[in-house]
Amino acid sequence: MKNDAGGRGVIELLHEALKRKINDPLSDALKMFEKVSSTVIVTGFNVPPSYRPETDGLIGAVVLARALLETFSDTILFILDNHMQEVIIKELLRIISGKELLYGARIDFLIHNVYWHNEYLFRSILEDKISSINSDLAVFIEKPSPNKEGVMHNMMGIDVSTYHLNPLSLIDVFGEYGIKTIGIGDGGNEVGLGIIEEDIRKYVPYGNLCRCPCRAGIASATVTDTTIVSTVSNWAAYALEALILTISDKHDMIHGELEEKSLIKTAVVMGAIDGIKGEGFIGVDGICYEDHVRILNNIRKISSLLL
Repeated sequence: MKNDAGGRGVIELLHEALKRKINDPLSDALKMFEKVSSTVIVTGFNVPPSYRPETDGLIGAVVLARALLETFSDTILFILDNHMQEVIIKELLRIISGKELLYGARIDFLIHNVYWHNEYLFRSILEDKISSINSDLAVFIEKPSPNKEGVMHNMMGIDVSTYHLNPLSLIDVFGEYGIKTIGIGDGGNEVGLGIIEEDIRKYVPYGNLCRCPCRAGIASATVTDTTIVSTVSNWAAYALEALILTISDKHDMIHGELEEKSLIKTAVVMGAIDGIKGEGFIGVDGICYEDHVRILNNIRKISSLLL
């Protein structure tokens, strides 16, 4: 997933850096999905200055969740920062499922209020949730990661830590419960991309030197069991959706052009914003929805070769 449609100029470098560490990330992830019964999905990147959630991540999370519920997973637990993210995801689930209440008790939410000061309470609730659904796997999609100093940034080098849950607490709990992890990102500041931290520092703007007082760069310092780098994080989720449904003889369930347009437009109408162009842009990561449809159609064509 190294098409540089967003024009950042670094995705191929990051893709090649990751390939030196993990030969086939998509294949590794697919093997993990085949062994799960319940999956945790962590997503939501709140963009300054309004700190509303961006369209990248939320849409991919919904697409992947639907594919897993149709195949390998009995339950999906979404872990999010706030109720705005939850409301958007619920509406996107309704769109892609065509059902008002989707899967009922098969979907659960854990909302981390970033203004909480009782992290012990959050951890206790988290442990109860993952124990009750017997989670096997956690997927981080476009989720900001702390750098080596514990600070989370956006792509412009701005500290966004206050507006996001700290994924280190999640990773710690997942490790204790033997839950495998997958990280999906596109810019070097997301959970899981710490596996190529030095390359991010070398190639990504603000990777080594951010604009906040920590001055330690935006490069992710978190590592997951496998990691996927894509031009747009949603696209990696689409590739996984296509693989999961195709090998499960449900290729015709891969979401299509009309659904993709509806997912993006609905997310924006409900308050999500483009991470690069801001409010009112019907797209993801500065790329108009027509180009996302084109990428999706290519993924569908490629996956049909597996039939």
